Amino acid sequence: MIDTHAHINSRDIPYLKEEIIRIKNLDYLDKVINVGLDEETNEEVLAISGNCDKFYCALGIHPLKEGRVESIVKLCQYSDNRDRVVAIGETGIDDSADIYPQLAKFMETIEIANMLKLPIIIHGNNTNRQILDILKKHPAHYGFVFHCFQPNMFILEEIIRRDGFISVGKPITRENAKKSLEVVKNVPLDNLLIELDYPYMSDNPTEDGRAVFRKIQELRGMEYPELERALDKNAKRLFKKLQ
Repeated sequence: MIDTHAHINSRDIPYLKEEIIRIKNLDYLDKVINVGLDEETNEEVLAISGNCDKFYCALGIHPLKEGRVESIVKLCQYSDNRDRVVAIGETGIDDSADIYPQLAKFMETIEIANMLKLPIIIHGNNTNRQILDILKKHPAHYGFVFHCFQPNMFILEEIIRRDGFISVGKPITRENAKKSLEVVKNVPLDNLLIELDYPYMSDNPTEDGRAVFRKIQELRGMEYPELERALDKNAKRLFKKLQ
């Protein structure tokens, strides 16, 4: 499978070198999009993508992190590994902090993604309605995905109308995940991605990845090869630089 959202960097994973080797040797995991959160982790995920073919990267300034959005442009234009950058993000709005400073950063990130002809990875924490309102006025011309989608059927309908994507991960395997399960049952297959958000949402990516995949299989009534092909095709349709 293609894991469309992970955070493999030394700030989040103290045994980084060992973890990269472990992921490199996982047969079931074909590609990983490693997502930056600020200027430091952007540089790190970019370097990792240049040293291991399994890793690609997304560069962004998380809504709750400090950093200059314009720093992304320099990395994308001048880094030796710039061809490994498949998206901009994660970016968005999080209601656990003052959202007003986040708005300008989000809109600037959309502009940069459009300039670089890349999709955006969206972080929304109780703010998906506000994010969609911004996307109406400032569209992401090369696509978008709501990562770790917070289940809401009305929001989902609007995302689908805009040919956007949602990604789901370990939360759909929880016993109380009724709303998330409803979303996975009803989202058009062409708009669905899979992620683990390791190490934030997953502490055992090997087992969690299989569990998430099996849960989608169960909900959609699909055979393994058929679902694998569909999810991989979706990832490559959004993240066009995946090889």
